[in-house]
Amino acid sequence: MRRRLIHLLVPLLLAAATAAVAPAGDAGYYRLHLLWTSDIHGHIAPEGARYMNPEFPPPMGGGATAAAYIKSVREEAARRGEGVLLVDVGDIFQGTPVGNKTRGMAVVDYFNAAGYDFVVPGNHDFDMGRDNCERLARASKMPWLCCNLRDARTGRIVDWCRPTAMREYGGVKIGIIGAITPATVQMAFPENIAGLIFDPLVPTVRHYRDELRAQGADLVFLLVHEGLPRDARARWKRLMQDAETDNDRRDSATPAYGHVQSGGVDMMKLVHEVDGIAVAVGGHTHVGYNEPWIDPVTHTMCFECYPNGSSVGHAILLIDPASKVLVGYRKPHDRGVLINVFEDEIWPDTTVQKVLAPSIAAAEAAMNTVVGEAAVPLTRGGPGENLVGNLVTDAMREYFDADFSFQNLGGLRADIPAGPITSRTIFSVLPFGNQLVVVKMDGRTIRRILERKLRGNSAGICISGARITFSKQRPDWDRLCSVLIDGKPLEYDRVYRAVCTNYLIEGNSGLDFLSTIPDSLVELSLITTAEAVERYVREHSPLRPRIDDRWREVPDCEQAPYLRAPYLPAPSRQAALAR
Repeated sequence: MRRRLIHLLVPLLLAAATAAVAPAGDAGYYRLHLLWTSDIHGHIAPEGARYMNPEFPPPMGGGATAAAYIKSVREEAARRGEGVLLVDVGDIFQGTPVGNKTRGMAVVDYFNAAGYDFVVPGNHDFDMGRDNCERLARASKMPWLCCNLRDARTGRIVDWCRPTAMREYGGVKIGIIGAITPATVQMAFPENIAGLIFDPLVPTVRHYRDELRAQGADLVFLLVHEGLPRDARARWKRLMQDAETDNDRRDSATPAYGHVQSGGVDMMKLVHEVDGIAVAVGGHTHVGYNEPWIDPVTHTMCFECYPNGSSVGHAILLIDPASKVLVGYRKPHDRGVLINVFEDEIWPDTTVQKVLAPSIAAAEAAMNTVVGEAAVPLTRGGPGENLVGNLVTDAMREYFDADFSFQNLGGLRADIPAGPITSRTIFSVLPFGNQLVVVKMDGRTIRRILERKLRGNSAGICISGARITFSKQRPDWDRLCSVLIDGKPLEYDRVYRAVCTNYLIEGNSGLDFLSTIPDSLVELSLITTAEAVERYVREHSPLRPRIDDRWREVPDCEQAPYLRAPYLPAPSRQAALAR
């Protein structure tokens, strides 16, 4: 009975589709089913929807369930004489065992089996290097589109991507542009994108829009690894209040989910600056929209679905074949344009299950090893109550017998429930494979790190080896009241052994000044954060962490005398340490 559920569900959904922005009745209009995914991050295996209920997560079927829905939409559309366009807009594999251990190939196998039409690369698709990203593109049966990714040697679009494509549906020519966020330059390790140029979005998309029109495109669609904001109305209000570049850059300092938006050009600004785009599909910001954002001026329909393979986007576009104009859209169900891939609602496609099974089984077997136990749940939060952060930074510091360690909050991706801790548990917390570095760092630099993470509305940073008190009532860059390292007051001129990730030492997460530390002071360990944590868990289980006083806000605290001297380091200071 459950196997038949999907075959009953999709025709009913399509038959019950309600108009959100559409004329009354569909007679005379061509119906094009736009299906999309984004930010899958390797989530193609069945898993529980812990974001809904951590204790009793609803079962999600992964790629096989998504493929079943896609297949049924195609069958129903074919029966009705309607078109289907299926796309993904990047960040396809980094973040799960099966994604990482196959270096993305398992996700490409899913794309090939499900019959995707186009894929756009995302910034995380370069996490294992540009050669690996190219390998995935060449193994794909569908074209990869990206108009702003060029080879520095030739100055041309990389030969494993196309800038655009043209498709015809119901006699209407649709030109399709692909693009990646230029902020990849700030988010990827330099060696992973060496020899690549990421062009700015607005002028590049505008150029290819004109080129497609010259080639006879009636409508232009945009697929872009850049997304919508969490609060569309607030973002639009800011956009209208002040469109100058400097203000947009200030917007980009605190984008949704910590993503950097280059020059403030998220998808909302992009489609406002570049008119003539009928439909835009985005990702990157991990924000799902059950209804499209429609620009009040350019009328571009912007779509984005939730990340991690949890949903498939589906909008039924209505096109007038006579005027060749997009006149509106319909939803596949009354809840909106996003389809959750719940296994008990949509039975997985058995063919795709068989394709993915070997890769999933091999990855799962390696991740099932129990390495320790948590006596209590370890949760995340701000640095003062972040038990996961305490575990990770304690493990980093202990591995190298260092004085101090620090880890950005955004690098901790999951809580740890009480009970057995497996390699998979640790991987879910630390999926990015960052390597640890040991840095000779003076006390001035340590203070600068802490003050940077206390500046403005910054959430802070996880630390080990230090105890700090601070007041947000004090001015930026002078909010610390006390800093103790190994129980002793911070000494500006003392050289400490500090541990962080290669991601941070390269100047990410707002710590750009760390990239100026001379190489002679930085020891690359080739040990991943996950490896250090796994060893710590083995040696200290069962884990019984507690909230301690390493990070305390005391509104009326008085600053210790040893912190009152100027501390911002001159470039010559680190150079002297290097000698």
